[in-house]
Order: sequence, then C-alpha cells, then structure tokens
Amino acid sequence: MLNALKSLFTIPVEQGEEISYQKAVAALLMEVMLADHEVDEKEEEEIKLFLREISDLGDDIDVLYAEARSGVDQANDLYQFTKIINDIATLEQKALLLRGLWRVALADGDIDAHEDHRIRRISELLLMPHSEFIQAKLFVQNELNTQ
Repeated sequence: MLNALKSLFTIPVEQGEEISYQKAVAALLMEVMLADHEVDEKEEEEIKLFLREISDLGDDIDVLYAEARSGVDQANDLYQFTKIINDIATLEQKALLLRGLWRVALADGDIDAHEDHRIRRISELLLMPHSEFIQAKLFVQNELNTQ
C-alpha cells in the first residue's frame, strides 16, 4: 500500500498545473496541523516523516513543505486539495493518507476537537466511508499504544 501511494509521487507535474498531487497531500497534512491554531514541532516532524515515507523527494521535502504551507495560507477551502487526490488516488491510497492525517493529529499526544473535525471533513471530501475514517483513527491509536 505504501508503494501505491509512493508511485503517485513520481507522477511528473505538468507545466501550468497550479497544485500538484504532492502539494495537495502535504497541504491536507498541514490543514490538520493548523486546525487547533497551535503548531507543535512534533506535528511538523510527523508531516515531513510521512512525506519522506511515501515519496522519493529526499531533500526536496523541505521545499514541498514550504510550498504547501504557503498554499494552505492562501487556500479558500479543502476541496481544491481533495479534488486532485480524488482524481488520482485509489481507496487504498486515500486510507493511507487518512492514517497520515491521524498521525499528525496525534503527534503532540492529544487530538484536539478541531483536528478531529478537520480530518472528518477531509475524509468526507475524499469520499471515504465513515468506517474507513474510524478504522484509520483506531489503527494509528493502536500503533502509538504499542510503541
């Protein structure tokens, strides 16, 4: 499954494309980080770790992070990011992204109500069944409890 999402990061960005798939994924991760209006260093690290795990961007992760952060600051809504993902990603890849969103929310040890709501909204915009939303949350919580 990780390789499936990773393969999407190798899709070349077309000239004139405003938001790449990579930037859309990074922007959604940041939306969760910014939902509670507190940026924790652990959340930033989790975003970069997730992006490194699913891509071959290497040192370009910091560039992608900065571009996505700028894009989030200028964004009007989440739809512009989720539409790009819906056009390309499979259900399996979206489920992996949901897990990444939950890892960001849980990075600081607390799920803020705003973070929960933001992930729920993203999940809905990704056209994910509610059961996938819950399964992703439980998977990440269980993963963190066993560490």
